[in-house]
Amino acid sequence: MDAAQPYLQALRDLFRQHPFLTYPYASVRVVTSEPNYTWVPEVIYEDEAKERLYRFSFAGAVEEVLTQPLETMESVLLFGLRHDLHEFVLQTIHNARWEHGLASLLQRWHGHSLRALHAEVYAIVHDRTMDVACFDRGALRFLNRFEVETDDDIMYYLLYAWKQLSLDQRSDALTLSAVASTAFDLKEKLQTYLRNIRVEAIETLYRTDDREATLGNQAEANAVNA
Repeated sequence: MDAAQPYLQALRDLFRQHPFLTYPYASVRVVTSEPNYTWVPEVIYEDEAKERLYRFSFAGAVEEVLTQPLETMESVLLFGLRHDLHEFVLQTIHNARWEHGLASLLQRWHGHSLRALHAEVYAIVHDRTMDVACFDRGALRFLNRFEVETDDDIMYYLLYAWKQLSLDQRSDALTLSAVASTAFDLKEKLQTYLRNIRVEAIETLYRTDDREATLGNQAEANAVNA
C-alpha cells in the first residue's frame, strides 16, 4: 500500500489489484490494531450500561464501536473503527468477522498467568505506541496503550506502571516484544531496574493464530470451490 495515499483509498486500490480478497469465502477474519480499545468485565457489561460505556470510551462521532468476547477471561474487548472503513469492509468482504489483534494475546497471557507464581507484565512496542498488560494469577490488573517515541518514553511508562502496581523488581516478570534491535537494547537498559526480563520477537507473537487462520481459510475456500 502507498503510504502517501489516504488510507481508505489505498485500501480500495489494494482490493482492485487483488481480486481474491473479495472471493466468497465461508468466513473471513479481519484483524485490526486500532488504538482505541477498552476492556470490560462481563459483570458490568449490561444493556443499560453499554451506551454509557460507548460514549465514555469512544467520544469520536466517526467511530463504529465493535465488541469481541474474551470467554476465558469473562470479559469483553471494545474497540472503535472509522465508520467509512467499517462500511467499506462490510460491503466488500462477505461474512467478515472483526477481531482486535490484542484479543488472542490477552487470552493467551491470561492462561499463562494462571500457572505462574508471580505477576507477569507484557509489553508490545510498535512504531509509535506500546501496549502494556499485567496479569497476576489470572487477574488482569492493568491494560493500556501509550504513545512512545524514544526508549526513554518506553522505560518511563513501564517503570511507572511497575511502581503503581507495587510489583517486585526481582521476582515479577516482564516479557518485552519489539523488533529485535529495539527489544535487546531495551532489555539491557531495563536490567538496571528489573531482574526478570524476557524478550519475545514481535514476529512470533501471532504466528500460531496466523497459521491456523491460513489453514482455515484454505479449507473454507476449497469447500466453496468444490
